[in-house]
Amino acid sequence: MKIRIGHTPDADDAFMFYGINQGRVDTTGLEIVHELQPMQQLNRWSLDGRLEMTAFSFAALAQSFRNYRPIACGISLGHGTGPLVVARPETSEAEVRAGWLASPGDLTSAHWLTHLWSPGQRTLPVRFDQTLEAVLSGETLAAVVIHEGQMSYREAGLKLVADLGAWWHEQTGLPIPLGVNGVRRDLSAEVQRQLAQALHDSIALALEEVEPALDQALPLARGLDRDRCREFVLRYVNQSTLDPGEDGLKAVAEFYRRAHLAGLTPQPLELDWIVPTSWGKSRTG
Repeated sequence: MKIRIGHTPDADDAFMFYGINQGRVDTTGLEIVHELQPMQQLNRWSLDGRLEMTAFSFAALAQSFRNYRPIACGISLGHGTGPLVVARPETSEAEVRAGWLASPGDLTSAHWLTHLWSPGQRTLPVRFDQTLEAVLSGETLAAVVIHEGQMSYREAGLKLVADLGAWWHEQTGLPIPLGVNGVRRDLSAEVQRQLAQALHDSIALALEEVEPALDQALPLARGLDRDRCREFVLRYVNQSTLDPGEDGLKAVAEFYRRAHLAGLTPQPLELDWIVPTSWGKSRTG
């Protein structure tokens, strides 16, 4: 069976899929094809269930839930850190909140988080790797940055206005849920479980073999050197990615609860997680 797996051409996803890319986890009976696309494109594809397995933002999952079941491992959680709001040094937070902010897309969790932080914020959709340029060119007053931009905004001459992951933790005491992987609902339960286990084992292998996995991630790190690439990758792919634990799953529920109250999603969402076979029964129940 052909399984197209969508994930981003970014260092953290390359690290996460290390074991699958290396053919060192069990994918018996499956022909794996990787589809590398920016997160906003994967989010949009998820709305019509284009791929058999895909990464997407939690914000997108709220709309594509009818097509996909989320996998309980492989969740990207920010522990006291997350998407960053950045601006020119002379720009105040009050000016940022009153002005236009470049956002990496309306289906991204960063976009939702921006509107939880600053209700009514005016945002302009900009491809995630061009948000810094939107500020530097004067197109917007500020930007919310994700991926490697979180490590390089200072070099571009910009300052931190707000760390939205830190803000979320101050508000809730919980990590911030950003990205998740899901499998299409029309796949058999057996294949769904097999893919969940393959993802788990792929992440586990990367965390056991960090330096070889970094070799795979570094070409996608957009100018970060090896040490900063390692720091960035391990910020979002770590033991909580293997198992989010009670706090991680509680954080997801709280994210959806607050998004619903803010009018970002029409209804609360209760997720029917797929758990890796190795977790045993009822781990998320």
